[in-house]
Amino acid sequence: MALVDFGLHSEYERLTSVLLYKPGPGIGNYPASSAIQHLRPIDQAALSLEFDAVIKTYGNLGIKVLQIDPAPLSDDRYYQYNLMYCRDLLFMTQKGAILANMANRVRKEEVLYAERALKSNNIPILHVVSAEGSFEGADALWVHDKLVAVGVGNRTNRQAYEQIKDILRQADVECVALPSYQTNTQHLLGTVQIVDRDLALVRHEIIDNTVIRFLEDHHFTVVKIPENPEVRTRQAMNIVTVAPRTIVMTAGCPETRSIYIAAGLTIGAELEITQLLNGAGGLACATGIISRG
Repeated sequence: MALVDFGLHSEYERLTSVLLYKPGPGIGNYPASSAIQHLRPIDQAALSLEFDAVIKTYGNLGIKVLQIDPAPLSDDRYYQYNLMYCRDLLFMTQKGAILANMANRVRKEEVLYAERALKSNNIPILHVVSAEGSFEGADALWVHDKLVAVGVGNRTNRQAYEQIKDILRQADVECVALPSYQTNTQHLLGTVQIVDRDLALVRHEIIDNTVIRFLEDHHFTVVKIPENPEVRTRQAMNIVTVAPRTIVMTAGCPETRSIYIAAGLTIGAELEITQLLNGAGGLACATGIISRG
């Protein structure tokens, strides 16, 4: 029996458990930020406080937090620098996890730590994307309980998509590929957020129009989010849906917040994430989704 609830088939039902990694001192002030995919050096003490706030917020919302054990599995310490972006490491299904195969060598070791965390909690691993397949979990979204969309382009390739498609077919779930070649963000999740069974937020100025048409064909109302400074520099679209039409978002984004409120969303919490931003990620990037329901 799993020690933590697992399994999901939507992006919007009540969030019940997540995977997080709170970095230790080793992440601080790396001298060449771009070499480890960061925008700027990270202040580890400030980052630690941000993660404490995230963990407390999820706890207050009734969400169980499973934390990755930082004990090293190899001598390669590169895994530390982006391991905090747990959403990329896995895609959860109703029967277990599909583990990523990271596109950048700096992140290759990270999946092993997610795998250890899941196995230690008796959460099944359905598949590990392998061989020439490149897949990051933020490229896969549940459209509904029998349909998954996978963004193919920047970080996930066709070989990985075919592997995921085969695994999901065994669970009677259809899988479709959507183009994800935009330059302002690396994953499908960076441009699309499904916040209810019929409501999606979309960065319409940078996304391929095929994606918008796909959502509309599947009866979603599409709320268009402009490329304002909050979205571009403060990860205002990097939200976590904690219940239907209820989200946790980055603090200090009043323009985007007003768009969300006008669309009928409830803001469950607003969190300051300056150091996550320095690492080129946000709340959604940091939150591995383990279960909803």
